[in-house]
Amino acid sequence: MQITKKQEEEIEKIKEFLQENSIEFDLSLKNENYIDHDESKIVVYVGQPHNHIIYTALHEIGHYFSDFVPEKESHASIVIEEVLAWELGKDIGISLGIHINERVWNRLMINSISKYIKYPNC
Repeated sequence: MQITKKQEEEIEKIKEFLQENSIEFDLSLKNENYIDHDESKIVVYVGQPHNHIIYTALHEIGHYFSDFVPEKESHASIVIEEVLAWELGKDIGISLGIHINERVWNRLMINSISKYIKYPNC
């Protein structure tokens, strides 16, 4: 799939934001998305649709900057953490000037959060 100039610019905005915050950004060939606090790194699977790459990166950034720390981890707290990371990631994306397609964002967010509701140890 060919990446457009706009898509390249979105990736660059994310990379620049992360670099300014001393966070590494890796696009991985492995089907995995995660944040590594120890190494200050965010990893996103490159084999997904471009808008999913962007939105997943923003979600992981939301986790990185979230200040939600429950007293005790529970199924509910995990779901809340996921919701907050999606919302914070969206706010950061908007502040970076990244266009958010609400329909696509909401579908990806709901699908992701649904996994944590069904399988709390995801």
